[in-house]
Amino acid sequence: MKYTKYFFILLLGSLCFWVSQIKIRLPLLTTIIYKNSKFTIFEMKNPLLAGIFIAASAGIFEEGFRFLFRKFLLKNSRNIVEAAIFGLGHSLMEILYLFYVTGFHTALFSISIWGILERILATFLHIELSILLWLGFLKNKKYRILILAMLLHTFVDSIIPVAGYFRRSIWEVEFLFFAIVLWIGILLIKYHKREENL
Repeated sequence: MKYTKYFFILLLGSLCFWVSQIKIRLPLLTTIIYKNSKFTIFEMKNPLLAGIFIAASAGIFEEGFRFLFRKFLLKNSRNIVEAAIFGLGHSLMEILYLFYVTGFHTALFSISIWGILERILATFLHIELSILLWLGFLKNKKYRILILAMLLHTFVDSIIPVAGYFRRSIWEVEFLFFAIVLWIGILLIKYHKREENL
């Protein structure tokens, strides 16, 4: 029974990414932004701001829907393990989508060590952000934590446009990504232990 529940939560995590990104955010970006000549001009003149704007949209939609799924579909979930499984499901759907967009054969044979590292770090980040939101519900700080999760997600996704703008190398980008994921993980562990000891 426990594993059936875990599998259901994994599917909900995957559904969360599918709804928030594939069905809502990406179509909105395509129809409202990328087909808008004014935004195209803005993007050409201000590539950094445009990149940060797109990163912010990912943070708002992904964390917003993660929050809604927890609030309405998993409102009785009080287990951090369940939060981690939800985040894993979210990341797995993202990986499947990337394979679908690039073509499975192309993605399989063109993937680099940096691409593998980036996906591993992204998976840990999704798990961490899910745990963070769960803790927000458990500690009755859900709206403040939601804003924090959106800001963290936006900050991480902004690394790529910022790095591109300042011509940083890929290993610098991945090292910064790793440092942020590690930092969030350490903070979550410390916070959880502190709350348990109160």
